Amino acid sequence: MLKKARFAWSKIMNICGYVLIVLVAAMFGWFKFYEYAYADKIYPGVMIGAISVGGLSQEEAISAIEKQTSALRKSGLVFVFRDRTVSAPMIVVATEDPDLSYELIRYDLPKSAQSAFEYGRSGNMLINMQRVIFSSLNRARQDPAFEWMRQDVERLLRENLKTLEHPAQDAHIVIQNWQPIVTEEKSGIIFDYETSLNQAYEQLSAFEFAPIDLKLKKDVPKFTREDIEPLVDDARNVIYTKGVAVKYEDFSAYWPATTINDLIEVRRTGSRFFSNVELGLSFEKLSELLDPIAKEINIEPQEPRFALEDGKVKEFKTSASGRVLSLEDTFNNWEKIIFNPETKAETLELVVLVVEPTQDIGDLNDLGIVELLGTGKSNFGGSSKNRRHNITVGAASVNGSLIGPGEEFSLLKTLGKIDAAAGYLPELVIKGNKTVPEYGGGLCQIGTTTFRGTLAAGLPVTMRRPHSYTVSYYFDEQGKPGKDATIYDPAPDYRFLNDTGNYVLITTTIDGDDLFFDYWGTKDGRSIEEGDVSIWDRVAPPETRYVETLDLAVGKKKCTEYPHAGMKASFDYNITYPDGEVKKETFFSQYQPWQEVCLIGVEKLSEQVDDKSLDNGDIKENELSDSPEQAQ
Repeated sequence: MLKKARFAWSKIMNICGYVLIVLVAAMFGWFKFYEYAYADKIYPGVMIGAISVGGLSQEEAISAIEKQTSALRKSGLVFVFRDRTVSAPMIVVATEDPDLSYELIRYDLPKSAQSAFEYGRSGNMLINMQRVIFSSLNRARQDPAFEWMRQDVERLLRENLKTLEHPAQDAHIVIQNWQPIVTEEKSGIIFDYETSLNQAYEQLSAFEFAPIDLKLKKDVPKFTREDIEPLVDDARNVIYTKGVAVKYEDFSAYWPATTINDLIEVRRTGSRFFSNVELGLSFEKLSELLDPIAKEINIEPQEPRFALEDGKVKEFKTSASGRVLSLEDTFNNWEKIIFNPETKAETLELVVLVVEPTQDIGDLNDLGIVELLGTGKSNFGGSSKNRRHNITVGAASVNGSLIGPGEEFSLLKTLGKIDAAAGYLPELVIKGNKTVPEYGGGLCQIGTTTFRGTLAAGLPVTMRRPHSYTVSYYFDEQGKPGKDATIYDPAPDYRFLNDTGNYVLITTTIDGDDLFFDYWGTKDGRSIEEGDVSIWDRVAPPETRYVETLDLAVGKKKCTEYPHAGMKASFDYNITYPDGEVKKETFFSQYQPWQEVCLIGVEKLSEQVDDKSLDNGDIKENELSDSPEQAQ
């Protein structure tokens, strides 16, 4: 009997094993069929945001995303409160120089489509099979690859809504007749920017765009009269009745007693549950006072600059130490002095630190700079006077740059501060319905020429972004776009890696309307293949956009450059190293269709609304955010 039972159980186990083998084989066969059937397409059920891209090729997925973002390109992110609308455009428009146009919102469509295509293909077989099953059940949602300048969008909202807000007012200490007086606190009402921006992020992630209702929330004071009254005696001990001298070496300024007393603030220390209220200096107020002094004291360290003469490297600009006013050290020292009850200092010393150059080299002619590696060229014919000036200043900043072995070159770091003090001239950009001056016009000419020099020298590019739309300044010698690089402080940057094993020297030359960047070093036997640009998917530009402004005379019209068709462009670039290693890269550019933008001078904006600030009695229940009340 026992033998029969064992035989029966063994038979069952064998049958289960055969069934399992058949099921595994069937699953394997099904998966292999899936792989074959969708060899060049995204697996069914895969979504990018809320867009179904299953069964599409990567190119078809890109087109599907583009269609979904058409509303965003036209209207931007739209925020609404009552009769007021604030739009954050995808691209901030420059009125004169395209270099100053930049993207507030940028989707990386090829990367998004590639991520969707790789779903179910990038892991081992078991993981891939699991993902294919998930995608077949419509559970494979991928987030799109995108960047947005959240802080800039928030700044735009705050600028347009600040007249409506009524922020809380803290109780604080004021000095009257050299005596401390405590003021009353007041609650307020402000917009819940955090919630609105989170909703904007969700829309951008899902490709589901609709007006975002701005919500309000109560703003609670951080400090009450009850908090501060125990500090009145402490405040009386630190009040200055005489002015002080602010000094550093040959710099001196006189600050009256009221200026010092205005720096005194109340602050909370400790944890959220066990906090303490005390007096201290306001770092923010002190920074504002020291900012103009810092501009007078600070000196940027001077990196050495080099040139080639008779085949030898010559230093044409020697290195020099710089100095910087340390706000943090000055703040810490002054707080100790001002709140020392034993003395009332008559002089306050600024803390200034020495900053040394970063490059430290030995014999100039042991650097391995012996021959030309390659030259980048661009043409800026038709540029405005200011743009030409800025190109000259930027080229001079790059000229003589020395990049060490293994060093990553950063163009923004090399250019340094881009402002009036560095010699740059401003140009206008459109923000909302205003034109405001910004610095940086002409510097994408520097970025593009650096990019082309990098390619010619056979160096790997580590960071490059194309322009948002086609710009004639950056067409190649065949009259095509696609070999350009945009920069904008603080981002995007342009970077490349010096992997030659020797130093690389960049020298710059301007000849008429032509800009040349020569890369010098030692050739190591590498070769490059740089393909021609391919262009496809041309899209006609939208209709002209008219923007009302109070900055022009009534009835006057001022338009930006001509409209541009949208298109995609790419070219292949290969570096073959002496050991046979090949680095292949395809540089892809997507240029948005670009409408002509015209400013129209008006007497009053058509969307101008009452700027009367809100108060608690003016708020409807559905206008309040679910977020908790916030201390200011």
